[in-house]
Amino acid sequence: MRWRLPVFVCLILAPTLVPAASEEGGVSVRDAWIRETPAGMTMMAGYMALRNNTSRSQVLVAASSPGFATVMIHRTIVKDGMARMEHASQIELTPNASLIFAPGGYHLMLMSPIRPLRAGDPVVINLEFRGGRALPVAFEVRK
Repeated sequence: MRWRLPVFVCLILAPTLVPAASEEGGVSVRDAWIRETPAGMTMMAGYMALRNNTSRSQVLVAASSPGFATVMIHRTIVKDGMARMEHASQIELTPNASLIFAPGGYHLMLMSPIRPLRAGDPVVINLEFRGGRALPVAFEVRK
């Protein structure tokens, strides 16, 4: 038996579907993922490769998601052998440069997920840039 979604369900879901690679205003995102955590955890981390494909600086000022109560931009700093997280109020992407959000460096701190997330689940996170531009990105939950 073949399963089909009713047309009205497809029309409702269509605007929420975002490709794995996103681009807006010359900024592109690749390999966006969230680390899966054990059930009951209230904090998760999101990673990605962010690229400025323009000849002018782009400034990431915030992030948000309907899947989390709060999303913050953080950076892991190691000082005197101790690692700590530091909030980054903004990140400037220089012209034609990339910035990798990865464990041990920049990351998105994702607080209080709205629902339990498992490997394979997609989560949309909106990256917000100076000037009011927003880039919706589909992050995949991975083990």
